[in-house]
Amino acid sequence: MTEDQGWRLEIKKYPKLTQIGSKRSKSMLKYSPATYEDKEYGGFYTQAEAKEIVAYAKARFINVVPEIEMPGHAQAAIASYPELGNGEKVPVATTWGVIKHVYNPEESTIKFQKDVLDEVMAIFPSKFIHVGGDECPKDEWKASPRVQQLLKERGLKDEHEMQSWFIRQIDAYLASKGRRLIGWDEILEGGLAPGAAVMSWRGEAGGIAAAKEGHDVVMASTNALYFDYYQADPKTEPHAIGGFLPLRKVYDFDIIPKEITAEQSKHILGGQFQMWTEYIRTPEYLEYMAWPRGVAVAEMLWSPKSKRNFRSFIDRLTIHMDRLKAMGVNARPLDANLGLPTAEWKAGQVSNNYQVKDWDITSAFVGNGKYAVRFQYTSGGIRLDVEGVEIVVGGKVIASDSHYGRTGNEHVNNVWTVELKGVNVGDKVTLRAKVRGDGGSDSNGEITVSRL
Repeated sequence: MTEDQGWRLEIKKYPKLTQIGSKRSKSMLKYSPATYEDKEYGGFYTQAEAKEIVAYAKARFINVVPEIEMPGHAQAAIASYPELGNGEKVPVATTWGVIKHVYNPEESTIKFQKDVLDEVMAIFPSKFIHVGGDECPKDEWKASPRVQQLLKERGLKDEHEMQSWFIRQIDAYLASKGRRLIGWDEILEGGLAPGAAVMSWRGEAGGIAAAKEGHDVVMASTNALYFDYYQADPKTEPHAIGGFLPLRKVYDFDIIPKEITAEQSKHILGGQFQMWTEYIRTPEYLEYMAWPRGVAVAEMLWSPKSKRNFRSFIDRLTIHMDRLKAMGVNARPLDANLGLPTAEWKAGQVSNNYQVKDWDITSAFVGNGKYAVRFQYTSGGIRLDVEGVEIVVGGKVIASDSHYGRTGNEHVNNVWTVELKGVNVGDKVTLRAKVRGDGGSDSNGEITVSRL
């Protein structure tokens, strides 16, 4: 509901939040190169409209959790009430990303937050209230003599502890009202408020740490749950923030990290996908980015990983796509080749030293042309390194791509492109690659071969 680029909820005690803070002078359409739409953009929900949304959701057994960002992502509020900032008069932001202008940690600013939250809680009956807590640069606090004085007065070690102090004030206030605070995983820095829950977005590490400390967690990882990421080659897709998150990667995600015990896993409440809309300009484009990946999230969250099967999922999803179409949902069409695995490697089949391995990929051949070969790690303790691939037919190498790539907890250049010529239907087609496990043999994964 609140951001650097706009304040979107009516707060009656602070009318300037929407009179000033809901409007920005222009909007960034693309980031590289920076491209703008040079006209004012604005709008906000009245409290009556917000209550209507809550009622609509409740009738469908959905709880709406509001997010009121603090202490960062605050420029629209500071533009409306400069006394909330750290001395610099600023307009509502017109660029995306992390911005240095943050709330000051004065008691008067905490009072402002409590006043805002009183009105928010009167609209939203949800148990959880989200306070953001992410991407809070400490530049202004470090440069402010007043904030440095407050650090000493409060016996705090550094600016991270000041952010923790800020969040703890809000946590205690929400608890006094029978609510629970939830925030992005940065609220772990400097010490986590006792009753707070965490949304782990910067990978899974924050969620693991929080669960080990006994805090509840919602997994929201950029690795598999950021739906503003591209679904395919950016050259063929509408403009997006970046990244690459295909359907298969969403489906294969596991919200229960192997690093925690069964007892600690009870703190994993679930997961959610994020749809940040800086570059998503229409409802139709939002639907295109959400579906069918949202279907994959539903099944992923509902089913333990041991019970999931991607081939079965695709068979059922193909039918479900007709249902989405009949409902008028602008879902992204399924790719002709969804990257069903053509081959695999298993623990014990690779070693710390490079070896040449062959896989039969005849089933993936559907005619001459260009193919993408993707090595995709799925489990195990180590990544797989690949020093190029070759396609062998009749004992001869007919195509190759020699670049280095790897696949593990992160994927680096793990797709190779080859062009097949002169291959006949019925010929045996073999994939040959020079591979090693980085540190041993405990690596499992799948190889997909897709016609481009």
